Amino acid sequence: MAKNMIDELMGYRVKVMKDGKEVVNVPGILALPAALVAPKAGIIGMIAAPLLGCSVHLEREDGREVDVGKVVRETADTVVDTAATVVKTVKEEIEKAWDEMSADDPEECPVGEENEEETKAENGEEASDPADEAEEVPVIRVNPDDSEEA
Repeated sequence: MAKNMIDELMGYRVKVMKDGKEVVNVPGILALPAALVAPKAGIIGMIAAPLLGCSVHLEREDGREVDVGKVVRETADTVVDTAATVVKTVKEEIEKAWDEMSADDPEECPVGEENEEETKAENGEEASDPADEAEEVPVIRVNPDDSEEA
């Protein structure tokens, strides 16, 4: 297995290009240990390359080349687009639910405190007196003298 991995890495080169000219050309077998020993430096290099007008390419022995920066940008764009779609869908669902809950017709609204009073009045039932409800609510009184001093 290790031999296969070494053979595979031997088939790659990491190239850094600026203005169409090769600035760095490192065999894959050397790039992997460097990335494992100093991963932060590799990440900083990958971020700094586009800022410095460079592009990072992986090239195979057969001549196929992958622009790593382009792949990263395309992937980031896909993630941003997906997140925007999810946000839009969630927003639409929330607005739809809100509209359903705040319908003008009380029959369509969920039964709540305000609607219960209207429904009782419409059915000829006796509505409860707000003063009665106030008595049911417990009241806690705190005097300034009762507080603990720190």
